[in-house]
Amino acid sequence: MKFFISVDMEGISGIVDGTMVSRKQGDYERGRKLMAFDTNACIEGILDSYPKAEITVSDAHGGMNNIDPTDLDKRAVLVRGSPKPQSQMAGIDSSYDACMFVGYHAKKGTLEGVMSHTYSGGNIESLHVNGMEVGETGLNARIAAHHGVPLAFLAGDVATTKEAKEVNPGIVTVAVKDAIGRMSAKCLHPEVAREEIRKGAANAARLKLKPMAFKAPVELLIRFTDARRADAAAFIPTTERVDGKTIRLVAPDMIVAYHGFIAAVLCGTAVS
Repeated sequence: MKFFISVDMEGISGIVDGTMVSRKQGDYERGRKLMAFDTNACIEGILDSYPKAEITVSDAHGGMNNIDPTDLDKRAVLVRGSPKPQSQMAGIDSSYDACMFVGYHAKKGTLEGVMSHTYSGGNIESLHVNGMEVGETGLNARIAAHHGVPLAFLAGDVATTKEAKEVNPGIVTVAVKDAIGRMSAKCLHPEVAREEIRKGAANAARLKLKPMAFKAPVELLIRFTDARRADAAAFIPTTERVDGKTIRLVAPDMIVAYHGFIAAVLCGTAVS
């Protein structure tokens, strides 16, 4: 059995604000340790169910080089660094039996979503895929589905577990914190959170789920936080300007659409 784990940071147990998720902040080292601990709990859970499983971990936060390789369970392979094809889902292909998301957060604007944003908080106001607004959970679940891989497990805050259930009601979720506000939450003790993640991942690994269904072609509506960012992204060939802050991109499949979205984000960042 093969499992793919994508790990973001804002949904990690105990993390509630930017002091733990940015290299420029003083508590970042503590944050990356917590990130590795939650990831290891997921790895341990998978191996509880399948001791010989092959596991790939993709660091999916910021520059995607947050997890210290020496902190990660040595039974997993780590994909790190950026930019790279498939971004937060780099390394996934059709050989995997299931994927799991750890440390994920809700889409931008979500009520009671800890550090909620959509991919690039300063850049992206919203993202719609074939008419449905999605965050990183929905977007990346579609990347997995492109390869025929189901999303089986997610750990994050309460709001994100609800978002994940909309993607696939049958998946296992673990809420490690419950938002009080965007930068505050009631948090499980990290050791308790890890126990829950381990049990949840073990149960999820045994599920027989189908990947989410969606149809090609793929239409993206990418709405930026201001018009100047949309100005820059509109230079991407095949895009169409919808209004002052929104571009439209139509792609033959989800991978091409995803890479178009990443290119748009990079264009928006360049003029920030």
